[in-house]
Amino acid sequence: MAPPPSSRVIVKNLPKYASEERLKEFFSSVGEVTDCRLRRTKQGESRRFAFVGFRKDIDAQQAISQLDRTFFDTTRIGVEAAHPPGSESLSRPWSRHAPGSS
Repeated sequence: MAPPPSSRVIVKNLPKYASEERLKEFFSSVGEVTDCRLRRTKQGESRRFAFVGFRKDIDAQQAISQLDRTFFDTTRIGVEAAHPPGSESLSRPWSRHAPGSS
């Protein structure tokens, strides 16, 4: 079963130096970006992924189709639809930074 359309995407494999401002600028080429949240550890280091929100669901779908497996500077990024927190379609967390992981 496919997840419902979402106006948010998750961007994976970002370079450590990526900033929210640069991500907003990069993703604004496909639609209006409403927010961007770069995830960091408690020590402030980048976890190398971010969530980007768009005004419309169709903009998020365009971001996935046009920007998945493209390059952000010299790093190939992955762009996927973001699932809502607590969604049943999420796999078990494996990162030491995520609650519920071992």
